[in-house]
Amino acid sequence: MKLTVKQKNCPYCHKPFQSIPLFNGEVLLRIEEDGGEYSLMVEGNGDPEDVGILSMVTDGQLINGCPFCRRPLNEEEE
Repeated sequence: MKLTVKQKNCPYCHKPFQSIPLFNGEVLLRIEEDGGEYSLMVEGNGDPEDVGILSMVTDGQLINGCPFCRRPLNEEEE
């Protein structure tokens, strides 16, 4: 697949994966890769109320594409 400039330079879906700050930086969301599978992971600030339902819904969710640049994560880059 031919990638756009945005997809080629996306800091969130290329190693080293950059975390995305949410809720004024109180919660971080990042993509992790393990054996060719990609998942979303939530990092909190230690307060379970700040992470809340986001962690239960998102943490460990397998994904096929970057939610920020829409690059397919299961295809070869050109």
